[in-house]
Amino acid sequence: MSLIYFRVLAGAIISLIIATWFYGDAGAFHKQMLLFSGVLFLFLLVVQTVLTYSKVALRSQYLIGYGSDALLAGLLIFVTGGVTSPFAFLLGLIIIASGLHAMRLLPQLIAVFACIFYLAAANGDLWLRNQQLLDVQQALHALLQVSALLLVGGVMAYISRRHAALSATSDHAVRRHRQLKDLYDRVMQSMHEGMVVLDENLQLSDMNGAAGRLLGSLKLDALLSAPELQAYFEQPRHSSFQCDYVFDDKVLLVRVTRLEAGEDATWLLTLVDISEVRKLEGELLQQEKMAALGQMAAMLAHEIRNPIQTMAQGLEFIGMDAERDINIKGIMHDEMLRLNRLVSTMLEYSKPLRPRPVSAAVAELIDAAVKQVEMGGAKHVQWQCDADRLHLDPDHFRLLLDNLLSNALANRDENGEVRIEMHASGLRWNLKVCNPGLVADELKSRLFEPFVSGRSRGVGLGLATVQQVCRANGWLIDVICRDGITCFNVTCLSSDFVVPERESGDSEAQKQISVEESDG
Repeated sequence: MSLIYFRVLAGAIISLIIATWFYGDAGAFHKQMLLFSGVLFLFLLVVQTVLTYSKVALRSQYLIGYGSDALLAGLLIFVTGGVTSPFAFLLGLIIIASGLHAMRLLPQLIAVFACIFYLAAANGDLWLRNQQLLDVQQALHALLQVSALLLVGGVMAYISRRHAALSATSDHAVRRHRQLKDLYDRVMQSMHEGMVVLDENLQLSDMNGAAGRLLGSLKLDALLSAPELQAYFEQPRHSSFQCDYVFDDKVLLVRVTRLEAGEDATWLLTLVDISEVRKLEGELLQQEKMAALGQMAAMLAHEIRNPIQTMAQGLEFIGMDAERDINIKGIMHDEMLRLNRLVSTMLEYSKPLRPRPVSAAVAELIDAAVKQVEMGGAKHVQWQCDADRLHLDPDHFRLLLDNLLSNALANRDENGEVRIEMHASGLRWNLKVCNPGLVADELKSRLFEPFVSGRSRGVGLGLATVQQVCRANGWLIDVICRDGITCFNVTCLSSDFVVPERESGDSEAQKQISVEESDG
């Protein structure tokens, strides 16, 4: 439709020029031809307008339109001087305009039409005036005009060919982009996992239907305001991060990945409903505890029977010999302490652990644990600590340290020294408890299992309790045996670790920190 506007504007300008400089001095025949040209221009303008809204092929519309323009330009040349007409340049403009549509043959055809109309107009004007054709000088002038028109047509044909190739490439790229966009939309909508794309300002760029269903009434801003996610967005130390987000009765596994795909696609959030998985894990844990309690009951009955038999036999001998009574009372005292220690250890292992982190002075906790074992007669413990205060559960830390320290003292070589080291850097801290001596090869793979002990008088729940404490708090523990020394390393990746308390009736959203971080 824009071509119609340009034609109307050009027609108005040309009409004004003709009315000002040509119409007054023209003869009667030429005035009639000028009026005929104006009427023909209006008729052809209506025809072109109708074709614009019709189903005629675009190439045919352009050929009819520019051919009509060349015909009108030829009439103007005929009535305004023929070879000397100032409107000959209009034919060149028409050829140039036809070459802007990426149709290779169109400018060549219009150039041929323009040459025909120009020669017809030049010869017709001269024949009408003098009843003769062009002389040599006029023929040379006309030949230059025709050559220029053909040259313009050839140049515009080349430009149209290049334009057509670029347009084809561009159209192919656009179609490919649309196909990929449709594929992306279908994949996003067919996924059961929620997919949320965020820009660099954490504003929503795209989200599939599964994400909306998983979030439900939960606002995306509430999810992004979780402390663990905020900390990662502020300081993304890894290319991805995942954590559990608990709200109402639903548990979502939220994984954040840095896309680096532009300002509108900086972050990708993957949401998976793991409520059933967490429920099954809880049931499995409960079954494991019940099995452990059954094993514990059998072992407890066995372990209690031996001290009871010893004390019963001792009671039979009391009163027979005063000197022997003193030894028997000592034996009975040791057996009662053993029973108390056995029951205390089992109670610690069986009770549930719910971390309640607070700011605690770690050095004071280590000092208290060392003084406790020194009161029991252990004089071979050295320790150092470069951490001030950390965010952790002090009771759980003491339970962990007491069991590691008791294990190290019980398994050290004679007169060997137990060493405790505590280091902290940023959000990471590390506790190391080392003792001279090595762990037997057959015990390494089962070291943290309940009721597994390398000592004849050991219950086998100390290191199992250590493992339980580490799992509850999100700490990592490993054992290194090297150069005759065994070291237990406990590492916390973040001092802001929080585990939600899963209690019935708790409708407030709670969050659990990531148990997995990937370096990409």
